[in-house]
Amino acid sequence: MLSIFRTNQLLAGLLLLFYAVLIHSSVFILEQPWMPAGQGVFSDYVYQWIGETGQSAFILATVLLFFQAFYVNLVVAEHRIAGEVNLFPGLFLIIVSSAHPDFLQLSPVLMANTFVLLALAQLLNTSKQIDSSDHIFNIGFWAGIASLFYASYLLLIVVAFSGLNLLRGFKIRERLMVLTGLLTPYWLLSVYLFWNDQFALFWQEQLWAQFVFWDIPTKMDLSVWIGLGTYALFLLVALLSYRSYLFKKNMQVQRIVLILFWMLLYMGLSVFFQAGIQMDHLLVLAIPLGVLISLNFTNLSAPIAEVLHLLLLAGLLFFQYRNLL
Repeated sequence: MLSIFRTNQLLAGLLLLFYAVLIHSSVFILEQPWMPAGQGVFSDYVYQWIGETGQSAFILATVLLFFQAFYVNLVVAEHRIAGEVNLFPGLFLIIVSSAHPDFLQLSPVLMANTFVLLALAQLLNTSKQIDSSDHIFNIGFWAGIASLFYASYLLLIVVAFSGLNLLRGFKIRERLMVLTGLLTPYWLLSVYLFWNDQFALFWQEQLWAQFVFWDIPTKMDLSVWIGLGTYALFLLVALLSYRSYLFKKNMQVQRIVLILFWMLLYMGLSVFFQAGIQMDHLLVLAIPLGVLISLNFTNLSAPIAEVLHLLLLAGLLFFQYRNLL
């Protein structure tokens, strides 16, 4: 099955839609109690429009994940991050983003990840041009949009600064451009809500209520521990593979890999500050982790990669359908 996605034909990425539907099929069949937490203003708007759960929300979640998978393949291929061009980055983004039943819901983090990908693409594009003012502004702008879905993504500003240091060196003017882009969505939304007498409520719900130190549930059932263990395994594989990611790669790719690791670190720190943490908070690590794990499978021999992928897929489906079975 994995061999289908070992191709450089990006149009074949449409097959990822069927893969996403397969992995998300349990939410259409089984009732899974879930309520969003930590949602920002834009997430609330989406829930008012489509609902927090239900068929429409499930379909939108699946479509968003497919778009993210398709787009991450374009980004990885454009910057030659992997040794070969294939569809593995999108495939493993879907797997990493579906490692727990809570991840299958239309969560604020899942919605925000769409704009995180856009911000990451803009960051990597700054390495191609001397004057990248538009890309640098857009980094902050898309990060600001993402944080209006899920407040933890304000930490993307640190990722942006670190990434620009690696790709372009330190320039105070460019840092101010990122900050301007980040604040632009907040300013525009503030003006709109001020006009509608909702300004104070916006700042209270979007910022002050979203950050609490160590707001982690003390009671966790077996499914939570399995999900945490799965992500811990992914992280361990990525950390132990750091040298292999850099082996025989040019300096540009090495810098991009380092940015992905900085992204893992900085977004991982959000667990200390985000209010109302649930399992889906782990999705803040999904994009860099999905790309890094895909590099491991690209470097493996085809038979071993096929077996490991089938075991991983079977394990995820068994975990999701365990109550029915």
